[in-house]
Amino acid sequence: MFIKGDSMPKIIENVRERAIAEAREVLTRDGYAAMTVRRVAKDLDIAPATLYNYFPSKEHLAACVMLEDWRELTRVIEERSSGLSAEDTVRALFDTVRRFTEKYALSWSQYGTEASATPMRKRYHSVLVEQLAGYIRAAMTPEESGSGPWRPLFLAELVLRFGSDGVSVYEDLEPAVKKILD
Repeated sequence: MFIKGDSMPKIIENVRERAIAEAREVLTRDGYAAMTVRRVAKDLDIAPATLYNYFPSKEHLAACVMLEDWRELTRVIEERSSGLSAEDTVRALFDTVRRFTEKYALSWSQYGTEASATPMRKRYHSVLVEQLAGYIRAAMTPEESGSGPWRPLFLAELVLRFGSDGVSVYEDLEPAVKKILD
């Protein structure tokens, strides 16, 4: 019930989507250190408190941006990986992890210096490894997966570790991948 003088709250269309798009721009252009909830709110011409209704922290906002981009990349992987060999799937995953890492290289280098980085990395690392292992497992022949569940997990760890280091190329990893799949 409204009392005379009260007004309805201001309706702002697509706040979450607009905030993610703006935060993505800042993260890729200026890095994690430059991206703040206050800055994104200012760029959207809304109050920071409004943005905190959608994202409880800077870290959460950044994670939402990256998760959205990662989901898009995995959608592309799923479309393209049908019928690929396990080795070609590993290569495609390596390339995907590399592209994702390069997009957010500045943000990741800055994020690693923050105190909250270690718990977040630990939490998401196992999720990413399991997701990547699922794609590899689906592409493996019975002979390739015959010795137990360790192979796809090990290959996923290799992809994540070396695909995200910014230095390695798949050709460096290829002999190990072939050996593991034999």
